[in-house]
Amino acid sequence: MLKEIYVKDFILIDTAALQFTNSMSAFTGETGAGKSLLIDAIALLKGGRCNASMVKKGAEKALVEAVFELAADHHSLSLLNEYGFESDDNTFIVTREINSEGKSTARINHRTVPVSMLKEIMENIIDIHSQHDTQYLLNSKYHTTLLDQYLNDFEALQQVQTAYREYADLKHDYEMAMNQTYNEDDLEFLLYQVREIDEAAISADEEEQLIDEQKKMMAFEKLSQRLANAIDALDGSNRASESLYEAVHELSYLEEFNDIKGQHEVLNDLYYSLNDALDSLKQIYNQLEYDEERNNEIQERLFVINNLKRKYGSTIALILEKRDELNRKIEMITHRQEFIEQQEALLKQALDRYSAVALAYSKKRQKAAKTLEKEICKECVDLYLEHARFSVSFKEQAPSINGIDKIEFMISMNPGEDMKPLASVASGGELSRLMLGMKIIFTRLQGIETVIFDEIDTGVSGKVAFAIGRKMAELAKHTQVFCVTHLASVAACAATQYLVEKNQQKAFTKTSIHALDDEERIRVLAMIASNSDSEPALSAARELLHKAQS
Repeated sequence: MLKEIYVKDFILIDTAALQFTNSMSAFTGETGAGKSLLIDAIALLKGGRCNASMVKKGAEKALVEAVFELAADHHSLSLLNEYGFESDDNTFIVTREINSEGKSTARINHRTVPVSMLKEIMENIIDIHSQHDTQYLLNSKYHTTLLDQYLNDFEALQQVQTAYREYADLKHDYEMAMNQTYNEDDLEFLLYQVREIDEAAISADEEEQLIDEQKKMMAFEKLSQRLANAIDALDGSNRASESLYEAVHELSYLEEFNDIKGQHEVLNDLYYSLNDALDSLKQIYNQLEYDEERNNEIQERLFVINNLKRKYGSTIALILEKRDELNRKIEMITHRQEFIEQQEALLKQALDRYSAVALAYSKKRQKAAKTLEKEICKECVDLYLEHARFSVSFKEQAPSINGIDKIEFMISMNPGEDMKPLASVASGGELSRLMLGMKIIFTRLQGIETVIFDEIDTGVSGKVAFAIGRKMAELAKHTQVFCVTHLASVAACAATQYLVEKNQQKAFTKTSIHALDDEERIRVLAMIASNSDSEPALSAARELLHKAQS
């Protein structure tokens, strides 16, 4: 959720410092007061575009800074940790700064970051919805993912994806075998490459062992001198081990004293550990030798390995993988027909496995789609879209990583009207209500922390407006909701209401935002509803607020 925001010298806002709760907040004010300015500022925190016109006239720069708090299991928190922004309390700070030339800086926890990183992290934290923007709900390429999130059987989906990868790999090998042609020279060169790798007889950890052995040889003098000094310090004339033994021996006569007994046990363990370490050091020292012939062998061996790495892969593991790939190509050439037949059989088996799990998952999707259709239709009824019909369209497609279903959400808003793709709904008011109903279902599944509605109630009034307000309040039970509204019945449903005011003088214009107390709120609701603060208007506003809050 968005906990705090600080805005300075942004368009018409001199300074605004606001704190929010995890509930519904409504922003109201006269037309042209700048109700959407705060939303524009928040959009910058999502990585939105900026320009010089966003800097208040006469100011050097504009600043937008906010504190966010995420659920402990939120995907973006994992991203933050991956990028090195660890937090004990799951909070982080986002800053956007724009200078008078339009150049911007993005920061997370006061560390400069690319805007692309900011977008990636904020993508699933804030969802800004206005009447005219293109929402993820409208884009059919997201509909499969949305249905899968609703189904919530990712183990079954993973089985489909694993089966598809196996099938796709075999299909690639089969097509390569069918399309590629080789001559005798190709075969001879492939055989030469395999022979070169095999004759080298390299092993996975050989290079590391050789380099370690070479280091010891190159550092023979230093190793022998330092080891000798260490051994002498422990077992020479000073005999640290013997002194420690004497101390242990003397303390053994005092074991009836508990405090001394404990220290005797510590020193006794230390004595045996010291002697073990001393024996190991002596063994290493006795094995030290500088063998020039062996050193030459190591260099020659490393030369062979580096030559193979230059030709076939940057590591021994990749070289061995390359050898296996070359052997497959040789097998493909020398036994082309048998290879193709074998690949065909393997490919058919893989396709059968994929088809089985994909079909089973498709049936689960179709069952979940029926439930989803009912839920969305219920939301539509609540929002006075009584005639709306929602369905999930399934068309079979070629095997893909996400199954055999091409999924698209369809809608009919009026009786007798054919089902159409969701994106083709023409009416802005109807579309906004439909999107609101769908967000009630999908927002929680996506883990979005803050949903912002920017004047989606345009063109509605009366019971429809009140239904929109109630739905936003319902959504706010699960996620933070901000709404910019010009309707009293929507604003009354919010837990907190803010008034946005424009102050115009000859020399300047500025916008201010502040939270309303109960009495201020009733007066503002009265003015919104009837443009009057008479007693009847105030009484009606008080009744509206009570009804909305209860």
